[in-house]
Amino acid sequence: MELPPDDLELIHALQLAPRATWTQLGSVLRRHPATLAARWERLRAEGQAWITGHIGTADGQGCVTFIGLECRSGHRAEVLERLCAVPEIGTVEEAARAWDLRLTVLTRNWEQVARGVLPIVRTDPDIMRSQVTLATRLYSAGNNWRLDVLSPEQQRRIAALHPGVTRPPGATPPTLPQLMTVLARDGRASAVEIAAETGTHPTTVARHLRQACETGLLALRCELAQDWSGYPIGCQWYVRVPPAQLEAAVSYLRSYRTLRLCAATTGDANLTFYLWLRTPGAIADVEAGLQQAAPAVQVIESDVGVRTHKRTGWMLNEDSTATGEVIVTPVLPPAPPLHDHRRH
Repeated sequence: MELPPDDLELIHALQLAPRATWTQLGSVLRRHPATLAARWERLRAEGQAWITGHIGTADGQGCVTFIGLECRSGHRAEVLERLCAVPEIGTVEEAARAWDLRLTVLTRNWEQVARGVLPIVRTDPDIMRSQVTLATRLYSAGNNWRLDVLSPEQQRRIAALHPGVTRPPGATPPTLPQLMTVLARDGRASAVEIAAETGTHPTTVARHLRQACETGLLALRCELAQDWSGYPIGCQWYVRVPPAQLEAAVSYLRSYRTLRLCAATTGDANLTFYLWLRTPGAIADVEAGLQQAAPAVQVIESDVGVRTHKRTGWMLNEDSTATGEVIVTPVLPPAPPLHDHRRH
């Protein structure tokens, strides 16, 4: 399944500039702003697309951890329900081969993982085995993936509406936890809407929101239900790449617009990446291209996703559409990490 071209164009535009106004986008997409607004509300209402805010990972901020789990036979459903309710566990996915479940944990620091998440995982009576992998450097994440439907000129004009991270981290805005709570549910919420929900003045909200985005404390992303994206296959790899070939490997992987994750890691592998693909045959094509870019690469593990139950805090239906339920990750002030994980 794949959404109509007009819908995909709008989603691609919002991937580039999640908070651009309908008037700004309308001038580039040559659509009336009211038409774009109505189309977006329909996509949101049907759970096919949504915009969310989460902890930023620019310039070494944030901590990304991957956990593979083996469940006791016949108890996967119970484990899924318990883990999906944990706010710090952003993504919960059933896997086809290596692990029963794959978790992605996004927190402000390692302490939140070590003291808040791992005890839950390790004391669950229905989890037989777990493997924890820490990202030491994040090359690409879900807010970087793009559809490929707009022209280069359209992409250039829309990208200019969302400058992204433009200055180094500074003091954390005092309203960041409240901002994150609202934006996790609706990444396009206006300053007036956020102010009304948090009891803060709109001018203060606008200033703190701009600071959080410009310093990378907050990341925004436009998500799309995978079953409606035209890329129904999701596969995650763990590979070992010699340091001299790492840059070439990452450069090759970044050539895929549907790259949703690429990170240096701890453990037997030193690089993990996750792609949305059109067909199972594309998996072999990815590996062949990676072998050409980095001839000494070794594939340690590759695993196709069966179903994603939760993605970046959003609960999903079986057809990958959003249910509307969002489990917000607690936001704490930055603290010195236990591990040196620069540029996550």
